[in-house]
Amino acid sequence: MKTDPQTVVVGAGIVGICTALYLQEKGRQVTLIDPMPPGEGTSSGNAGIISVGSVHPEAMPGIWKEIPHMLMQRMAPIALRPAYAPRLLPWFARFLASSSVAKADQSSAAISALSSRALDFLQPLVNKAGAQALLRQEGTLYINETPSQFAAAKLNCSYYQRRNVDYQLVDGTELTDLEPNLRSGLAGAVLVPAGAQTLSPLALSRSLFKLFQQQGGEFITAEVTGFKLEGKRVTALYTDHEMSFNQVPSNQVPSNQVLCREVFITAGAYSKTLAKQLGSTVPLDTERGYSLDLPMPGIELKRPLLFAGRAFAATSMMEGLRLAGTVEFAGLKAAPNYQRAHNLAQQAAYLFPRLNAAEGENEGKPWMGFRPSVPDTVPVISASPHFDNAFFGFGHGHLGLTQGAVTGAMLSALAVGEDCPLAISPFRVDRAW
Repeated sequence: MKTDPQTVVVGAGIVGICTALYLQEKGRQVTLIDPMPPGEGTSSGNAGIISVGSVHPEAMPGIWKEIPHMLMQRMAPIALRPAYAPRLLPWFARFLASSSVAKADQSSAAISALSSRALDFLQPLVNKAGAQALLRQEGTLYINETPSQFAAAKLNCSYYQRRNVDYQLVDGTELTDLEPNLRSGLAGAVLVPAGAQTLSPLALSRSLFKLFQQQGGEFITAEVTGFKLEGKRVTALYTDHEMSFNQVPSNQVPSNQVLCREVFITAGAYSKTLAKQLGSTVPLDTERGYSLDLPMPGIELKRPLLFAGRAFAATSMMEGLRLAGTVEFAGLKAAPNYQRAHNLAQQAAYLFPRLNAAEGENEGKPWMGFRPSVPDTVPVISASPHFDNAFFGFGHGHLGLTQGAVTGAMLSALAVGEDCPLAISPFRVDRAW
């Protein structure tokens, strides 16, 4: 364990790992801290989509009319646990306020600015890690089952047009030419040709983490519980357990402290409490997502498919066919409801007639993760307004894998005083929420 002040990145998901790698490129000696192994939290069980064409905020105009219907479906794509409703109300009020036409367009511009640069900053890291085989770029297909869904999707393509995103409308009769395993009779789809995917989010994170270690990075398994503050600087982090120090006598540095030169909070849904301890209050909540891997699906998809009306995606991966998505509001402490994951297999069996979704040896292992979501879908990528050596990178919602590398590049530029790849103002922690 090094006892001289380090650059410390709190959170070892895809955003934290990419941030650490870009800080190393700036010459920093970096320590990653996380209570879980790198990449094994929310970064592991997602749909694996690198959505370079993402332009739509979650709070789209008119969303308030759709939510009651989505909540009441038998296999509801959105679920709210009643006990959590009072805590969610302030976040939800801001979410609805973000769905005005003007605010949604503003959010769309910021989301697109990040997402469109995803591969510009992820691909160099992947190349350096020798993990090119984990990426595939065959586009992303947004499926609409009914004529009314497809009509709404066509209207929302105006956002693609404003952001200069290449897209193609696919009539229902052409869908099975693109994806032969889909059922016939679906209304149509929107294809974003530049979309990409990883064949394993966990393998990708592990490959990037291995590169981090090869470049001299250190990892500490611990939870950060607080900070030592001196004036306008963070000088140490407190952790939840004692660590051994080999280079100096232990009485020189308390064994539950990590000295820091600068600190980056990239802890996903757990960032809210840490940011507040550093004087920044953010309306961050978690959209809990579920996934299910079918190891022997009997089909293979050419590209990720997203089903708008059902709020889940299907992606062929190294582990089989991954079904991932839906939204559950229940906070960080409630036990998972894994029936939501198993429900995805029932829905997929309808959408893919040749799918082997039978129980038994092909029964998938359910997973749940915490998407760190802010009401306007625009993540926090920012220097602290209160401390000269603290930085924030969290709140990426459904787009952590997509936006993680460009976030890391932006944070590293802020740390060394260089121009950011993107204008920072839309992502500030102290913006008007």
